[in-house]
Amino acid sequence: MRLKKFVLLFCASVVAAGILAVCLAPWLVAGALRLWAARAAQQEGLQIEFERIEAPLLRPVVVHKLQIASHPEAPFRVRIEAPRVELALDLGAIFSRARGRVLRTLTTDGITVDIRRNPDPTSQRFAWRTLSDLLPDNFRLAGLQLHVENGGTIVDLHNGALSGAQIEAGVFSASEITIVSPWFRKSFAQLRGTTSWQDTRLSIGAITLTRGLDLDAINIDLSQIGESRLGLELNVDAFGGKIRARVSSDDHADRRTWDVAGTAAEISLGQMSDALDLTDRASGSLHACKFTFRGEATNLREATAAVWAEVTGLTWRDRTADTIIIGASLYHRQVQIEQLFVKQRNNQLTLTGESALPQKPADWLNPDFRGDISASINDLGDFARLFGASPSDFAGKIDIAGNVNARERKLAGQLTLSGNSLVVFRAPVESLNVNLSLSESRVEIANFELRRKNDTFSGHGQVDLAGDRSYSATFTSSVAEVADYTDLLPPALRTFPFGGSLVLDWTASGAGDAHSGTFRARGNGLRPLGSFAIPFDAELEGDYSPGNIFFRRFNLSNSHASFNAFVTVARDYFQLQTLRLDLNGQPRLQGNIFLPVSLSKLQTQGNWLAALSDDPNFDLDLALDSMDLAELAAALTTQPKMSGLVSGHLGIYGTPSSLQGKSIVHLRDFVFAHEPRLSVGLEAQARLGTVDLKATALARRSDPVNLEGSFPLKLEKREAGYAFNTDGPISGTLNFPAVFLPNLPVYLSRRMFVDGILSGRLSISDSRRHPQLRGTAHLLNARPLGGAPFSTALTFEGQTATIDFARVGQTNLRYASALAAARCTARGEIEFRDLTDIRVEILPNEPLIALTLLGPDDCVDGIELSLNGVTGSRGQRIDELRFRGSLFEPNWTISLSERHADDPLAMLMQTGSSRTFPLCHDLQPAGKTLMLGTARLLFP
Repeated sequence: MRLKKFVLLFCASVVAAGILAVCLAPWLVAGALRLWAARAAQQEGLQIEFERIEAPLLRPVVVHKLQIASHPEAPFRVRIEAPRVELALDLGAIFSRARGRVLRTLTTDGITVDIRRNPDPTSQRFAWRTLSDLLPDNFRLAGLQLHVENGGTIVDLHNGALSGAQIEAGVFSASEITIVSPWFRKSFAQLRGTTSWQDTRLSIGAITLTRGLDLDAINIDLSQIGESRLGLELNVDAFGGKIRARVSSDDHADRRTWDVAGTAAEISLGQMSDALDLTDRASGSLHACKFTFRGEATNLREATAAVWAEVTGLTWRDRTADTIIIGASLYHRQVQIEQLFVKQRNNQLTLTGESALPQKPADWLNPDFRGDISASINDLGDFARLFGASPSDFAGKIDIAGNVNARERKLAGQLTLSGNSLVVFRAPVESLNVNLSLSESRVEIANFELRRKNDTFSGHGQVDLAGDRSYSATFTSSVAEVADYTDLLPPALRTFPFGGSLVLDWTASGAGDAHSGTFRARGNGLRPLGSFAIPFDAELEGDYSPGNIFFRRFNLSNSHASFNAFVTVARDYFQLQTLRLDLNGQPRLQGNIFLPVSLSKLQTQGNWLAALSDDPNFDLDLALDSMDLAELAAALTTQPKMSGLVSGHLGIYGTPSSLQGKSIVHLRDFVFAHEPRLSVGLEAQARLGTVDLKATALARRSDPVNLEGSFPLKLEKREAGYAFNTDGPISGTLNFPAVFLPNLPVYLSRRMFVDGILSGRLSISDSRRHPQLRGTAHLLNARPLGGAPFSTALTFEGQTATIDFARVGQTNLRYASALAAARCTARGEIEFRDLTDIRVEILPNEPLIALTLLGPDDCVDGIELSLNGVTGSRGQRIDELRFRGSLFEPNWTISLSERHADDPLAMLMQTGSSRTFPLCHDLQPAGKTLMLGTARLLFP
C-alpha cells in the first residue's frame, strides 16, 4: 500500500514538475541568455545589448534589436547590429553537456557587420571562445551589410545573403562588393555563388567576379576558432591563369603568427588591365610566381619569407622588357636577393646581394648590405625608357660592373662605368669613363672623364658618407659652345640663354653646412642668343664661402668696351668696388656701389624693398664723364639705335631714415630709334628725408619745360619690411610755355597726338595725399590719331579745377550740314581732394546721343564724337558725363546722365536716369567704344 502511494506521489511530482517546467520555460530560456550575455561581457570583454527576448515554447527564440561590440582595446573593433535574430537552441546540448552545438539554427535579416583594425591595441584578447560557441548547425543571413577596414584598405559588401546547412548546399549573393586600397580600386556587382557548410568548414565557390576572374573556391576552416586559429584556402581562375593560396593564423602568448603560401602561373597582364579598367594598359604575362611568409606581420625581423617571380613580354605605357626575374628571401633577419634580372632585346642587368634588417629605426638609413651589379646596355634609350625617361634623351652603349659592401656604417667596394657614342639628356657624348671606389664610408671618384666633340669634362674628388659629410673635389671643363647645353640648365637660367665658348676650373671642399671653394672661368665670344649684342669675352675669378661670393676678377670686354670691378655678393648686401667702364680705351664710368640688398630674396620675392637687410646703409658714388651714346651703342650692339651726349654724377649715402646725396644728369640731343631729339637736365639733392629737384626738358621747336620743387623721401621699417614714407610737405612749380605735341618722342607721347600745343603754369603745395594745385593749362588744336581736333582750358584752384571750355572740331566736313555745328563745346569740373576718389564732371553745351548700345556687363575702352548731327533722334539724351576713380588704381568708371526724348514731361521737369559703366583695363576683356553724336531733338 505504501509502495503504491509512493509511486503515485512520485508520478504526480514528475508530472507537476514537467508542467511547471513547460510553463516556466520561456522565462528560464530568456534568463539563461541574459546570464550568458553577462558572462561573455565579463570574460570576453563583449558588449551585448538587446531590446527584448521572446522564447515561445517549442519555437525559436527571437532577440530584438541585437547589438554586439568587441572590447575597445582589442586588436579588431567589431560591431554587429541586427533588428531581429531567430535562434533555434539545442536544449539537450545545454543541459546534458552532450557533444553538439548549442545553436541549431540562426536566422537574421538586415544584419550589419563593421570590422576595423585598432591602430593602437592595448590588449590582444578577442572573443574567440564566444565566436566558437555561436557556430550554428544551419544559418541564413539576409540583407547583409559588411564593412572591413585595415589601414588604407577598405572592403564593402552591400545587400549580401549567405546560407549554409549540414545536409544541403547554400547560396551566396551580393549586389555589390567594393575594394579600395592605395593601389587598387574596383567594384564587383551582382555576384552569385554556392556554399557548403560541413561541420566547421565553410566553402564558397562558383562566383564570377568579372570577365576573366572567377573564384573557384574559398575554404574557411573554423574548427579551432575557439583557440584563435584560422585557416583559409583560395583557388582562383585569374585572367587565363591560376592562383592558389593558403593562409593560416595562430596565437601564441598573445602573438599572432601568420603562415602564408601561394602560387600563380600564366596570368595575362593584358586581360587583367582590361578587366580592372586600368588607366595605363599593360601586356605580357606573369609566367610563374611563388610566395611564402611565416611570422608576425608587425615583427618582420623574426619572420621568414621568400618570393620568386618571372614576368615575360612586359609592356606598360611605352616601357618594354622581355624578361624580369626577381628572387629574394628573408631569413634570420637577412634579406637575400638571389637574383634581380632584367632582359631587353639588347640590354641586360643583373643584381645580387644581401642585407641585414636593422634592429633600430635609425639604422634603416645605414643598413649593412653587400651587392654585386653587372650590366651590358647596348641601347641606353630603350633601357632609360623602362625607368620612365624619354628614349630620345638617351642613346648609346654602356657597361657597368662592380660591387659594394657596407658594414657598421663602413663602405667598401668599387664601380666602373664606361660607354662610347652616347646621348645623355639629348647631349651627344663621345665617351664616358667613371671609376668609383669605396673605403671606410668614403666614396672616391678616382677618375671622371666625359668627352663630347671638342668639349671635355674631367675631375676627381671624395665624399665622406659618415661623420660630418666632408667632401673635396676638383673639376675642369672646356666647352666650345655653351648653347648646346641650354636644356641642362635650371629653368631660371634658361630665360636668358647664351652662346660662346667657356673654360671652367673649380675646386671645392666642405662639411655639413660649411662649403667653400675657388673658381676661374674664361669665356670667349659670349652673346645672348637672339639679340644683336656684339660678342664679348669674360674673365671671372673668385672664392666662395658660406653666405659670401667674392670675385677678385670680374671683367667683361670686347674690342671697343670693357667693364671691370671687384664684386661681392653676400647674404645681406651686394657690392661693386672700383667699377670702371672703358669705351675705346677711355674711362667713362667710375665709382663704387654698396646696396644692402639680398639678391636671393630679390630673386624669390621680386621686391627690392623686401630684400633690404635689417639695418641697411646705402653708399653709391658714380661719376659719368661725357659719353657719346652713339659710340656706346656701336660698342655693344650691331644695330645701334641711339645717339646723344650724357654726363653726370650720382651720390647717395646714409641710413633709410636720413638719406643724403646729390645727383646731376645732363642728357643732350638724345635720339632713340630716329625719334625727335630731346635734351634733359636734372639736379637733385637729398638731405634729412627731403629731396630738392630741378629739371629742364627741351624738345624740338618747343619752349623749355622747367620743374622745380621739393618732396619728402625716406624709407621706413614696418612689419612687412621697408616701405617709402612720403608724408610731409611738398612744393613745386611746373612751367611749360609752349610744347609742340607732335615733336615729342614716341616713348613719351605714345603717339596720343599728331598735332597740338600744350601750355600752362602750375604750382603744387601741401602733401602728396592732399595736394594743392593752382594755375592754368591750355591745350590748343590737339588732334589724336584719326580723331577730331579739340581745345580746352583748365583752371586749378587748390583741390578742384574748372574746365573753362572744351571744344571739339569737325573733321569730316563732307557730310556737315547747316544745322550741324562745326564744333561741339562743353564745360565741367574736376575734384581731387582725395586722390583715391577723383571726380570729373563734363557738361556738354549741346545735347548728345549715345550711338553705341551698351549692356550692363560691358566696359568702355574709348570715346569718339560724331559731329554730323542726328536730326529727330528720339533716343536717350545725355546731359552730363561723370568720370570717377583713383589716381593709383585702374578701376575708373563713366556715368551717363540721361533723359528720354520721347518723354516731354521728363524733359520739362529736368528728370532722368543715370547709367554707369567701368572703363576697361588690362585685367578685363576687350570692351566697346562709346560713340557720342550731337542731336537736334524734338523737345529742346
